[in-house]
Amino acid sequence: MFKQYAMTIPGAPLVLAAGVFAAVTGAAPLASHSVQAKELKLAHWMSPRHSMHRYIMEPWTKQIAKATGGKFTVKIYPGGALGKGPVAQYKRAVDGIADITFGLPGFTASLFKRTGIIELPGVTNSGPDGSEKLWKAMKLIEPEWKKVKILGLWVGESQIFMTKNKPIRKMSDLKGMKIRTPSKVQAEIVAAWGATPVPMPITRVYNALNTGVIDGVLTGASTIRSFKFGEVAKYYTRGLPTIRSPFFIVMNRNSWNKLTADQKKLIESTTGKALSMKAGGIYDGETEKSLNTVRNTGKHEIITLSAEETAKLTKAALAFRKAKVAAMEKAGIPAGKILAAMGVK
Repeated sequence: MFKQYAMTIPGAPLVLAAGVFAAVTGAAPLASHSVQAKELKLAHWMSPRHSMHRYIMEPWTKQIAKATGGKFTVKIYPGGALGKGPVAQYKRAVDGIADITFGLPGFTASLFKRTGIIELPGVTNSGPDGSEKLWKAMKLIEPEWKKVKILGLWVGESQIFMTKNKPIRKMSDLKGMKIRTPSKVQAEIVAAWGATPVPMPITRVYNALNTGVIDGVLTGASTIRSFKFGEVAKYYTRGLPTIRSPFFIVMNRNSWNKLTADQKKLIESTTGKALSMKAGGIYDGETEKSLNTVRNTGKHEIITLSAEETAKLTKAALAFRKAKVAAMEKAGIPAGKILAAMGVK
């Protein structure tokens, strides 16, 4: 378990900090009498080395502390310090175990069927694009999130296959392979390609791949470094139809309601769509950086599917998408309206 990790910065007097906030956000300065000393807990299950910790959460906590002269802070609890495993992250926010949590809606996909539409093949073409589309459809997605306050909602990098013993060079190679998947939607896509999906939290993949419990994993390339998959996977197959996982940062409703008006204003001005777009872009940037760590090592192989094989996967994936949207509509979920709000035809 990682030790508790705090990012709070004692700063200048509150009047000066209010001026910093105004300069950074363009909002009116915080009134010194309205800001109460307060600390929020932000929980996630990853290492402090993870890109979302280093480039999203940590800078944000610094911004909050600086804007209030250390009177209002957010303390990060990484490595599962407030509860092990990524699956329960949403529940930890709902229950108030942490004031703020980071996680994947795909781990509790039954709660986020509308949000999960962003995972459908061909819906996104980049991290910022997918994040933009989520916020375009927010009015239709937001009912699923009524138990929490959404601070960020974005997508990660495009998924690739990582395998240990058998390379995936064509669609037929997937037949019978046990592939870890991060969500129900992606499990259904993998099944449409002929593989056997194995739903599994990312924290269990290293051992499962190393011991042969699974043959491969469908995930973003950033995990090569952040979860050390470069140590256990030999083959990395890219060129799949675009599939991206959504991520969230959410806040407990009671914790939100207890904030002052100025504290709420500060959080809203430093999170939301802008933070989400930044996070999506960071994930995209991690793809090549991570692949470069296994490129030309003599121990790994990066495979780019041929245009013909990509076309086969795309055809099957889009057929799945059409059937999935129809099934969702029949179940009363306005999948067509959500895709239209996202600008997807």
